[in-house]
Amino acid sequence: MPGFPIARLLGFEVRVHWSWFVVLAFVAVLALGQIEAGAPALGQALEWVIAGLVALGFFAGALVHDLAHAFVARRRGVRVEGFSVSFFGGTTPNDAAGDSARSELAIAAAGPLVSMAVGALLLGLAFGMAVLRTVDSLIDLVFVLGLINLALGLINFIPAYPLDGGRLVRALVWARTGSPRQGSVWAARVGTVVGWAAVGVGVLVAVAGDITNGLMLGLCGWLVTTSARGIVQQVGLEQLLDGVKVDDVMERGVATVAPGLTIDTLAEQLLDGSTMSSALPVVRGDELLGVIGISQVRRLARRAWRGTRVEDVMVPLRRLSVLAPTDAVWPAVERIRRSGLDGLPVIGLEGLAGMLTRRAVALAIQARRTPGKAASPSVL
Repeated sequence: MPGFPIARLLGFEVRVHWSWFVVLAFVAVLALGQIEAGAPALGQALEWVIAGLVALGFFAGALVHDLAHAFVARRRGVRVEGFSVSFFGGTTPNDAAGDSARSELAIAAAGPLVSMAVGALLLGLAFGMAVLRTVDSLIDLVFVLGLINLALGLINFIPAYPLDGGRLVRALVWARTGSPRQGSVWAARVGTVVGWAAVGVGVLVAVAGDITNGLMLGLCGWLVTTSARGIVQQVGLEQLLDGVKVDDVMERGVATVAPGLTIDTLAEQLLDGSTMSSALPVVRGDELLGVIGISQVRRLARRAWRGTRVEDVMVPLRRLSVLAPTDAVWPAVERIRRSGLDGLPVIGLEGLAGMLTRRAVALAIQARRTPGKAASPSVL
């Protein structure tokens, strides 16, 4: 998963991207401007405290939103080790997906519904505090946080990726047609319409004189249409891999790594492409202990390579989603994406049979495409 870990909640590893610091600073500055305009007598120190609390409340709202997705996914039988907190509660490539239309619908709806419930609760609390004549600045803080969570829930019902509404469209069409692929196609179509509509409205708003909001709306619309094109590309890749099994694509005879090996003896080979595999199994004798890949090595500072052993940074077996040779490739690709790893082990009747890696799948796609159109592991 992208980002760095900050906590564990209800058994989930919570990760955030470094850009959250920029976002929170921006939110705090905006809140400070509103506070200074609405309550100039508070004093600068108190104004900054309230602005900081608003920023933290914004983050907490996004965290609760994504936690709701992960919790419902786990209740639906989906293996979820953790999640990355997204800016507006929308979907990310690592989000847990349901294995049925009903599960997908429940997982997608959980975030917006919880955000709206939290927002309504905070707004009700702010109203009660106003009736009891509590400190005005505290009332304003609770009221703003309520609005943020309510808006987070409502915005995410817009039927366009990366918002949760895009997943809801996919789930509803999936339930209607019985085809998750048709659900993705219709989600892309609806997202394209919504995106271009937002671009059009943004242009009108800019022409009317509100250039800043017009440009922001237009940019959001363009990002939505870009996400829709990404869905179409993903559906195309899925079609290319129809009927392909893990056994047809996996890397065989991969080198194994001992758990006591230091990272400096392994890192260069992984990072410079000396080894064809981007993920290697960690074994002791005939026992599979875990997997180490490029992403685990890159998270470690180079100065720490010599003193760090493979077993210190590998993903242990208990946290791995193990594949079988007869599994279909595309669902296996989804499992690799959600794991945040570069590959997953394939276990056959006689033990470790190989590794299914992003690189191996990209080569399989390239072999099935029109000559000259190469596939990159990044699209997976």
